[in-house]
Amino acid sequence: MFRTRRTRRTATVEAVSLIAPRMARITLSGPGVSDFHCDEPTQWVKLFVTDPLDGRPAGRAYTVRHHSPATSRLDIDVVLHGNGPAARWAEAAHPGQEVSFGGPKGSFRPLPDTDYYLLAGDESAQPAVLTIAESLPPGQRGALYLEVEGPEAEIEVSRPAGLDLVWVHRAAGRPKGEALRDAVLEAAVPHARVAAWAAGESGAVRAIRRHFTEALGLDRHHAYAKGYWRQDEADHRDPLASD
Repeated sequence: MFRTRRTRRTATVEAVSLIAPRMARITLSGPGVSDFHCDEPTQWVKLFVTDPLDGRPAGRAYTVRHHSPATSRLDIDVVLHGNGPAARWAEAAHPGQEVSFGGPKGSFRPLPDTDYYLLAGDESAQPAVLTIAESLPPGQRGALYLEVEGPEAEIEVSRPAGLDLVWVHRAAGRPKGEALRDAVLEAAVPHARVAAWAAGESGAVRAIRRHFTEALGLDRHHAYAKGYWRQDEADHRDPLASD
């Protein structure tokens, strides 16, 4: 069986800014971005970069945080965890560098029959979950849980007035994802038509996925939970979730 080769576009790093102590926003621009279309929440691209450690090529998936067709600019937020080729590239990235990317893939469409949204993510999922929050209608009710290291990592978040924002701070030495898992499992969810979305560390997300289906009684159309990464595992793939 032959696979269709996806279009790969070329872009240039226009700017690199630190939006949190361990989160870099990399702005790409150029002709490859001008004919690129990304207009739905959680859409992602596969970014192809060169590992500065050994010069090897690597490809990693990242959510498109912002896209402006008018200015041919695309923002990607990358967690600076220092472990992995893409993270090392992001830490050393500078204006003028050339990269390529493929996509976009994935999408999120708000369900019209939803009274309450339960959203959750750690730093790796923060860009995706924020695109969802920004896309919800002004009167939408719900709660947004974001796990970060501490108050210094909190950023400005645009969201409907009815969507409560809960910053979950991770205690020193505690594995990533556990605080988010506990917060979501303890969240007070009203008796209403609920939809839920969560992503982050695979082990924590597995427990959250089970909570969505068993405790909240949500079916696959109203619950999404995906492990974006797994502790001590490079380039993790979650077999229990689709794009």
